[in-house]
Order: sequence, then structure tokens, then C-alpha cells
Amino acid sequence: MNITADVINDLLPSYFSGDASPDTRTLVEDYFRQNPGFERQARHAMQSLQGLGQAATESPDERDEKTALQRAKGLLRRQKILLALASTFTLNVLTLGFSFEIGGGHVRVHWLTLPGQREAIAIIFLLAVVSWVFYFRVSRRVRTRVLG
Repeated sequence: MNITADVINDLLPSYFSGDASPDTRTLVEDYFRQNPGFERQARHAMQSLQGLGQAATESPDERDEKTALQRAKGLLRRQKILLALASTFTLNVLTLGFSFEIGGGHVRVHWLTLPGQREAIAIIFLLAVVSWVFYFRVSRRVRTRVLG
């Protein structure tokens, strides 16, 4: 039977990991004795792969992960609060800005009927606008930093 370099290449991972059967180990070692240049290349390639594997498995520092998680939670909490505020202020502007008068077979809509209501609605409207601006800014940070 003719054993080619491709067959040996297929066997190398199990040979270098120590999972190969004794017959497979013998076959690979015989091929290495017949082709010392191939053995050097195979061992060099395996050392390079092992170095990459060790570099890839190093976990980041736990404190950095914890800090990143806390920042993400803080941003998401801030986003929720701003959405609630912006929605509340917007609904207040819509509901307080006008009133209904029902009677005599007619329904009348009065816009800003109470004294001082115009100023209160203007302030609430500004609060709504500011809340929406901050909400969208935080949402952008969540998309880029948390979900990134």
C-alpha cells in the first residue's frame, strides 16, 4: 500500500494530540524516518498552530468584562428611563393641550383654555423634545457600543 503525504497530513492532528492508535503512530513515525524534511515541516506547522491556539484561548481580564457589562446595563437602564420620560411628556402635551366640551348636542374642542396652560404646555413640550433628543443619543450609543 502506498502511503502519501496527504494521508499522513490527515493523521497528524491525532498524532500530535496523542489520540492516535499505536498502529497510526508507527505509520507516521515510519513516514517521518523516510522523509525527515516532511517531519520538520509538520512539527514546525504544529508548533505554530499550538501558539495560535494558546493566544486565542486567553480570556480577557474578569474586571474588564465586569466593567463592560456594568456600562452596558447602565446605558440600557438610561435608555429605558429616557423612553418613559419622553413618552410621558409627549402624551401630556397631547392631552393637556386641548379639552372637550360636550353638551347641547355639540362637541367642542378648546385649545389651551385654562389660564397659564399655554406656558405649562410649552415647558412640557420642551421637556419632551429634550427627552427624545437624549433618548436617541443613548440609543445610538447602545447600538454602537453594546450591540456593536
